[in-house]
Amino acid sequence: MDPQVIYKELQKNAYRRGYDPPQEQILLTIQGENILSMQNYCIISGLPKSGKSTFTTSIVASGLNTFDIFGMKLQCLPGRNCICYIDTESSEYDFYKHMGRIKNVANLNELPINFDSFCLRKEDPINIKNMINSYLQFNPNCSIIIIDGLLDICLNYNDEIECRKVVSWIKEICTINNIVLIGILHTGKNEGKTLGHLGSNTDRWAQSTLSVKKTETGTFILEPKFLRSSAGFKPIEIEYSKEQNKFIEISTGVIVEDKKNKHFTEYTDNDHNNILNAIFKIDNCLFSYDDLITLISIHDKRGINQSKTYLKYFKEKNFINKDQNNKYYDNRKSF
Repeated sequence: MDPQVIYKELQKNAYRRGYDPPQEQILLTIQGENILSMQNYCIISGLPKSGKSTFTTSIVASGLNTFDIFGMKLQCLPGRNCICYIDTESSEYDFYKHMGRIKNVANLNELPINFDSFCLRKEDPINIKNMINSYLQFNPNCSIIIIDGLLDICLNYNDEIECRKVVSWIKEICTINNIVLIGILHTGKNEGKTLGHLGSNTDRWAQSTLSVKKTETGTFILEPKFLRSSAGFKPIEIEYSKEQNKFIEISTGVIVEDKKNKHFTEYTDNDHNNILNAIFKIDNCLFSYDDLITLISIHDKRGINQSKTYLKYFKEKNFINKDQNNKYYDNRKSF
């Protein structure tokens, strides 16, 4: 490509002095916490049959009425009140069963005209992406799209190049169309990690990754895994009530620990990951030593001396590293 053309494209993305971007528009909250805001995507992950679709349809239902469901609330942009649900996995029977569940949870006799849903099980990855691109082109009033599930938009979830292209496509459609995207993704049996390079890539750039699991007693739990814009929320546990013919929320008895009373060596991988994601939220960003200390202090709410020790810990764990100019960068591969 002509260097002049490339340079003109670069200038379109330049910092604009004196410009204040619009206030952040949050479209998905859980217990009042920011889970998903404009031009971002989030992932709901879990083993097959672990309850992902149950929580997903509940989130969608909360966007079709005025009340939250299990503390979850989805809302469209003003003037762009269309929600699109893409199902790439279900048979026709199961697809309509999911739609019935959304109607039931939202207390609706029929799904409203501002809700579109498509069953694309028979389509290949290229067709699925092309159809989604086409839908967004002809439906500018759509501000929320759900893809259940993401594995079907790539041929090989262990192909590093293809998976990176998939994530680039997700980021592109979210930015160009000014939408949010909720993606459903299976995990493997290996410590609940999302599958392959697709999982590690989607986790890396997602605003939020939520984990769903089924307990031995048959209940389903939704809990935070990686969060960029929230301090976290209490796990949500639900079970099916035969008497009420619906899922109901039950108390988990889980108390979210206050990190300020803990030393960073007591943190979970999720704690470390959330802090690093908050700091390195822009791709390929670099920080000086002093700037990184300040950012650690801000995001972990620690004093400067403790933040210096925490930075040393990150280096020892190889979570961060320095380039030839002594600038620190995110060195995680598939944390």
